[in-house]
Amino acid sequence: MKKVLFTKGIDTIWLRENLTENLGFEIVPFLEIKSLSSEHFISKIDPNSNRFIISSQNAVKAISNLNLEGEFFVVGQNTAKKLTKNNSKVVHFKHYASELGQYIVQNYEPQIWNFFCGNTRRDTLFEILIPNGHQINEMICYESTPKDLIIETGNFDALVFFSPLAVKTFFSKNQPAEKSIIFSIGNTTTAALKNYTNNQIINSDIPTKEDLINKINQYYDSEK
Repeated sequence: MKKVLFTKGIDTIWLRENLTENLGFEIVPFLEIKSLSSEHFISKIDPNSNRFIISSQNAVKAISNLNLEGEFFVVGQNTAKKLTKNNSKVVHFKHYASELGQYIVQNYEPQIWNFFCGNTRRDTLFEILIPNGHQINEMICYESTPKDLIIETGNFDALVFFSPLAVKTFFSKNQPAEKSIIFSIGNTTTAALKNYTNNQIINSDIPTKEDLINKINQYYDSEK
């Protein structure tokens, strides 16, 4: 039986229900995610702006009890869905931060944006918005801590990655077996992977776990 390593915490029942039959898996999260108490950041919300940027599902979880009124601009399809489920007004979402930044620049006058993010957030939005006159009020609402793990990579036929930080953390102590196929959730994660490995990388068309699982299933179903 082929075996796949998932490097992020993912619901086991959901995974078994959606992953192709006769494919084994193991889940070993390489990052520890901790939501911060709202006391750490609620006072930092700029009252002069009712527009919020959210770039991850972890941020949605961290602010879920705040009942914020305003407009949300979002990175990620599933992140947008979670906000909508929480009755937040999602004005627009893009799959990547670079796309959202360009959308804002093209459609909105310079202004202040309240940005909920993690302690390891990337600079993409800052590099696009700040030079175009926008201001970003950054509020760290969750923390990602790398986990120093060493695993027996030879036991796995495929590895699955969900973020550049998880890639960096994994490769700090591990190397994939030559036979291993690598599945990546999106372009940013794939770019990080190419800095560490020459193994074959299969990139999801849409950066969602659902599309990524479809890619895995398509690959292994084609081998039957």
